[in-house]
Amino acid sequence: MEAQELLFALLRIAVCAEPVSDAVKALCTPELLEKVYHLALRHDLAHLIGQAASKLQLPESDALTKCKKAAMQAFGRYMQQSYAYEQACAALEGAKIPFIPLKGSVLRSYYPEAWMRTSCDIDILVKEADLNAAVKVLTEELSYVAGGRGDHDVGLQTPNGMYLELHYDTIQERYDVNGCRQVLAEIWDDAKPKQPGSCHFVLSDEMFYFYHIAHMAKHFGNGGCGIRTFLDVWVLNHKISFDRQKRDDLLQAGGLLKFARAARQLAEHWFSGAAPEDMTQAMSDYIIRAGTYGSRDNRAAVGQARMGKTKYLLLRRVFMPYDYLKAEYPVLKEHKWLTPAYQVVRWSRMIAKGGLGRTVGELKAHATMDQGSVSEASDLIKYLGL
Repeated sequence: MEAQELLFALLRIAVCAEPVSDAVKALCTPELLEKVYHLALRHDLAHLIGQAASKLQLPESDALTKCKKAAMQAFGRYMQQSYAYEQACAALEGAKIPFIPLKGSVLRSYYPEAWMRTSCDIDILVKEADLNAAVKVLTEELSYVAGGRGDHDVGLQTPNGMYLELHYDTIQERYDVNGCRQVLAEIWDDAKPKQPGSCHFVLSDEMFYFYHIAHMAKHFGNGGCGIRTFLDVWVLNHKISFDRQKRDDLLQAGGLLKFARAARQLAEHWFSGAAPEDMTQAMSDYIIRAGTYGSRDNRAAVGQARMGKTKYLLLRRVFMPYDYLKAEYPVLKEHKWLTPAYQVVRWSRMIAKGGLGRTVGELKAHATMDQGSVSEASDLIKYLGL
């Protein structure tokens, strides 16, 4: 059994209630476990390998020590995030500002133990009209430190070093996959108070699932979205009750049904042992090699598959498109005519920050991209309807 296969076997034991197996235990040699640890680390899943290893009662090794340490760190991070999350919710509730928790803050309640679903930050959605008031509440009452306003959120840091993204939009305009923003524009109409009179709103199952798939699709097309998001899909399909027709109808309306079905199939293959479909292996390879945050090679392959090499290099890497540039320089939203000037500003900032060498290396990688990889990416995104 290779590291990938053992990784998924251990994840099934940790999260999917698969019984502990002597056969899996026998395969957990220190050498193979070390490989599994490094693969899991790239997908922020090493803590779950530690959890599975505890169930298997493996003999001590350096790899096992690393996995157990990752589990303890994940638990500590969860405790800090949970405290910050509860504080933020209470502050927004007290200020009568409507808000919707997103992503991991909701998903972790469906895992066997909440700490097992890690996230790098806390995600909360507020209405754009309430954004400034929400930032003021969090900075003045809780001593959060706010960063600059992005094209869909404001980043804040808590006194204990946790990060909170206060969203005022769901999917950025530049990442609108197949028109999914039209469905997400109805998110506040869909949301209901958690309790009568509360400003803490929750989404219907189908809207939450749609948002998760839309977020996956956004990152998938930008280099990869990690194994963890597919584990979330498995959990959302096995650990809660839902109406599949309602989910599929909303996914169809937002142009994401093909991608959602493929994501569900891959999750079933990895975590339930379902037989693979035609493109399951290609999709699996794409996700695994990219890690949690995607890879440059995947991003280049998909970009060139969609636009062609020359057009992609010129219009995406050298000259940033207006929709991307205005996210970096919000002044362009009101003064689009300044776009050429801010292309120069962007280049100057790259040089000043020492990013020229990295950018040149990236351009070289794009220029020498294997056309076989581009062809595979083209087949994959067509199959997924992206």
